[in-house]
Amino acid sequence: MIHAEGAAAEAPEVDLENRIRVAVMLTSVDFGGIERVCLTLLKSINRERFDVVPILLTRPWGNENSFVRELRKEGYDVCEIPLALRRKRDYLRIARCYKLVWEALQGRGFHLLHTHGYFADIVGIPIARLISLPSVSTCHGYIPSTWRVRLYNAADRITLRFGTAVLAVSEAIRQDLVGSGVSPGRVRVVANAVDSRETRKMTDVDREAIRRSHGVRGPDFVVGYVGRLSAEKGLKYLLTACAELITFHVPVRVLIIGAGPQRNELERLAQDLGLEDRVVFGGFQEDVLQWLFCMDVFVLPSLTEGTPMALLEAMDCGVPVVASAVGGVPQIVKHNETGILVSPGRADEISRATLALFGDAVVRRRLADNALALVRTHYGIKQWIGRIEAEYERLSRRVASTRLLSS
Repeated sequence: MIHAEGAAAEAPEVDLENRIRVAVMLTSVDFGGIERVCLTLLKSINRERFDVVPILLTRPWGNENSFVRELRKEGYDVCEIPLALRRKRDYLRIARCYKLVWEALQGRGFHLLHTHGYFADIVGIPIARLISLPSVSTCHGYIPSTWRVRLYNAADRITLRFGTAVLAVSEAIRQDLVGSGVSPGRVRVVANAVDSRETRKMTDVDREAIRRSHGVRGPDFVVGYVGRLSAEKGLKYLLTACAELITFHVPVRVLIIGAGPQRNELERLAQDLGLEDRVVFGGFQEDVLQWLFCMDVFVLPSLTEGTPMALLEAMDCGVPVVASAVGGVPQIVKHNETGILVSPGRADEISRATLALFGDAVVRRRLADNALALVRTHYGIKQWIGRIEAEYERLSRRVASTRLLSS
């Protein structure tokens, strides 16, 4: 029996023997959208009912993986599997990953496997099928950035046909998967959610004090972005739009928070556009909320998306948004109701939308209030984690039925 210190009544006993044991597997090389979704999952899940083991495919070189560090803070015993033993020419890396994942899953009493991302799917789902372990995969969308990634994306679409269930983060992704041959009965839409608990802790904090602490001056109109710095995010259109705003005498200051392969290219573009004194490249930040509270407008100029966590977080922080109408974004941003939608790849539309918001504080407040109400009502953690836990319960019953029949 577990007793809470100073409690008047005994805490309920945790039934450790009958917990559902889940392996959550993903590739973690950056702290990006998938990592943030999984961290929210692992923080929010009922650990009295579910025994979750994170299995992470990581790079064994460089600094300690920040996602691993966060999981250890939450008390998780992380199983790390090296993606490769060296940066280049590790020709046996895929075969080695299959072997190590097999060893991690086999004979450890798992009831199901939950994969995130194409490489975890491609490695994990076939092994789960071979050892008769049900699998569920969350599909966050596809980024056709290079020929190698496009090849992996194609392999993932085929692999998902053999999984037990797939959770798509938007209706657009569900339709894409069904069109690729995944059985419609196996695909459910479970959009991402945002944890408002952390945001609510900051509601009494002076926004202006936060802005000053990050070097934002009083008259600055702060346009911001949070996410990966890569081509599919369309950040060159954001910078071009901000350069145009200067011609309308907008005192624009740009905050770009995140890391990625395009950073050097974007820094050069900012210089070419004469923005070097107005753009702050903040790099990876563990405390994203601090930066969101600095912003007057959040811009998501992506060319492709699922249900972007950064967009939900900006809306939850009361920041009005301008976003490309791609993927699952139009399901969240209703034009002129909860934000402003623009066409992907159109810097002029981003500029016009941001200029309109700069000129009308009342509209900014109305859009932000509507967006906040939407997120708190439809994209809360409680509903989201409940749907995932229900999926775990459903799939675990398959294991129980199989073991009963075989006994």
